[in-house]
Amino acid sequence: MKSILLRLYDGEIYPAEQFNLKTEEYRSMRQAHYQHYENFIEQLKSLDPPLHEKFIDIMDEQLDEIPLELSGTFLEGFRLGARIMIEIYQGNYTDHEE
Repeated sequence: MKSILLRLYDGEIYPAEQFNLKTEEYRSMRQAHYQHYENFIEQLKSLDPPLHEKFIDIMDEQLDEIPLELSGTFLEGFRLGARIMIEIYQGNYTDHEE
């Protein structure tokens, strides 16, 4: 079996695309949020002038940020894990603050 690093380098591992919450709580929350979004769009369509297209554009702009935030979170988590491993292997840690 290939090492994880080689699989990552070869593009066989896609952490951002493989992550998927499958809990009932998440599914229910996401469904409720989507319904609120759809209801609000309908309310915006009824205004004069209709504002639903502007709102959709604003939401799309905000959604464009999510991949950047997720990649930053992944990188920081990976760095933290690496620092933990370095500390463990160097043996210069204590179980309590001094």
